[in-house]
Amino acid sequence: MRRPLIVLLALSVSPAERLSAQSPTERAAIETLRDSLARVTDSLSLQRLEAATIQVAKQHRADPLVHVRLGFIAHRLGEIANTKSHYDAAAGEFEWAAELRPDWPYPWYGLGLAELAQGEHAVIAIENLRQQLGKDYLSKAARALARATQADASFAQASIDLANAALAQRIQPRLEVALQAVRLAAASPAGGNAQVQLARGRVEREVGEADSALAAFQAYLGVGGDSGLGLLELARSYYYAQRPTDGWRSYFAGARLARQPEALALYRADLGVVAHRDELAPFDGFTSPGPRAAWLERFWLQRDVAEAREPGERLAEHYRRWFYAWHNFRLVSRHRHYDITERYRTDQLDFDDRGVIYLRHGSPDKRATYPRVLDRLEPNETWLYRRPDGDLIFHFVAREDVQDYKLVESLADALSSGFRGALALAGRRGLDPLTSDLFASRADINPLYARLGNTLGSANAAGVLATERSLGQRSITVGTTTDSYRRAFATPLEVLASDFVVGARGHAGQELHVVFAIPGHRLTPAGDSTRVLYPVAFRLVVSDSLDNLVARLDTTRVFAAAAPLRQGAYLTGRLALAVPPGAYRYRLLVQQPGSDAGDLVIRDSIAVGTLDGARFAASDLVLGRQGSGLAWTTGSDTVPLNPLGRFAEGGSAELYYEVYGLPSGASYHTIVRLERERRRSLFHRLFGGGQAPVLFEFDAPADGPVTRVRRALDLRDASQGSYVLAVEIRDPATATSLVRRRQFVIVSR
Repeated sequence: MRRPLIVLLALSVSPAERLSAQSPTERAAIETLRDSLARVTDSLSLQRLEAATIQVAKQHRADPLVHVRLGFIAHRLGEIANTKSHYDAAAGEFEWAAELRPDWPYPWYGLGLAELAQGEHAVIAIENLRQQLGKDYLSKAARALARATQADASFAQASIDLANAALAQRIQPRLEVALQAVRLAAASPAGGNAQVQLARGRVEREVGEADSALAAFQAYLGVGGDSGLGLLELARSYYYAQRPTDGWRSYFAGARLARQPEALALYRADLGVVAHRDELAPFDGFTSPGPRAAWLERFWLQRDVAEAREPGERLAEHYRRWFYAWHNFRLVSRHRHYDITERYRTDQLDFDDRGVIYLRHGSPDKRATYPRVLDRLEPNETWLYRRPDGDLIFHFVAREDVQDYKLVESLADALSSGFRGALALAGRRGLDPLTSDLFASRADINPLYARLGNTLGSANAAGVLATERSLGQRSITVGTTTDSYRRAFATPLEVLASDFVVGARGHAGQELHVVFAIPGHRLTPAGDSTRVLYPVAFRLVVSDSLDNLVARLDTTRVFAAAAPLRQGAYLTGRLALAVPPGAYRYRLLVQQPGSDAGDLVIRDSIAVGTLDGARFAASDLVLGRQGSGLAWTTGSDTVPLNPLGRFAEGGSAELYYEVYGLPSGASYHTIVRLERERRRSLFHRLFGGGQAPVLFEFDAPADGPVTRVRRALDLRDASQGSYVLAVEIRDPATATSLVRRRQFVIVSR
């Protein structure tokens, strides 16, 4: 450490002659000092340097350059020792220098750095109070950095740090000061500094000037700024300006060029608020931008496929959420204090827990709150997300700080008494009026809260409270490890859908057929002079288990009727899509154009075998009904379908399936069984055995590579209920058996 210390002493102990303005030589000396200080990691040597410089300052109290040097030495000591007192000492020296020469930029710049550093050590609640009064460290830093820019617009670093301080603070007057400063700097010789253009672009976007932000980021690229970072900031600004096509293009163009740590950190930050930690492992493992960009594109496209959306919709929604959370749920300080009731912990430092949930799941379906009661009830919010597999309910409480809402397991945790108070509730026979009112304010969220909010019905609340806390625990677990972009329709169409896979017609391969039924009374007709028309748009998306797209069909059909459809009438039809062999899932999106009526049908497991006639295989079963109103024409044959999957008691059904891979004339054996779904048959209960009773069985010769089989099923002896039809096909030559099943329902006539 001796050599750097000698250099530092040489830079520090020689007082400069007072000049009428800060000379280039003095600026160069300060920058050389700062560079040397940055390489020092030994606090003892810095303390010796500080002591020596103090002695110089005693002899030259009116020399601003000496105080600037002392300020930067103290600032570096604060960085090494991580102590607020050194930053406070640095601020004092910079203030002294600024009083001596207010027209110099460096004293103000140093003061701004010192105030920013002290802000990092501030207690969040105190800092928030100071911010409301304009006396917080960020406010003081912003004022100081603005003075540095005013002293010299070409002093680039002050403009940059001022912009960063204002962005962190997000107070409009500070942003306006920063905007003026970076615009002045960008128009001066400092505009050739890429970092000035970058800071300008970020401030322009923050104040809502999307076009100016785009111009600034383009200028950043034009003066040699990092391509990966510049294109990503362009993409963000395009999304902010609601230009998603340009945003998508720039986002991945940047990803294909991103190599620098700052750009990679921002791309990863986009993913970190959405993906599970394990899902991020591939991103961290890439060493070159090309494969990383390809992985990124799959990451976002998979989320589009999961909700049958257009490519790019999920990324656009991500940035819509991000800008909303940035302006509504951003943390003022990185220092968060957790109470025992706040079980969820996050390692991101930009957003409170409302932002965490919002970024993952978007706008809630319903929100509720209850006014704060001093010393009894903390500020609180509850969000509901309706889900077919179980609603998600999130409770947020701002304990000690009204700007930092954290997730809690139970609404009872909003009580100022915290966890002890929540435990005490469970031991009481009844709830006090305030607590009952708190729960009643969430009556529209879940019936549990209506029960707890009823002072008469809350006498035995312990069990209900335990259930409510368990629901909160589950919601936090699911909500903080998954993400969603669920479709919501003002008029759900309640579409019924079933599917089967058979061999393709006219070419090799397999086809997925999806049969649908739409309740007619839920559709809005479009009439013409002679008919009633029902236009309906369909999107069928098939993906693998990771939601990589396998096949997709988009079509719009217009159904005609003589009169508007009434309750109990359905529009029915069939969609077909070629699919390769594999295990898949599909999404069927049904929408009525020009309205907010629609539905998304999800099937998470379909198996597609190889049906090429080269090996022994069987298609799915097709179970239809004569007179259902829908049939599938296959070659010269017409197969009746049953879109509702219901059969009248005492009636019959038409069974169709295909057998593959047997030589022409080869015999195969078929066994057909019928069993009530989820129940053992009467035969089982009386006589035992592992299989349902045989409805019928037969031997038949194969027609060649493809054998198409049709059989009538007599259902006269089957009563009302849900059933499973099982067809076992045996190849005697190889002793191979295949079993296919189909569920259906028998209803009263």
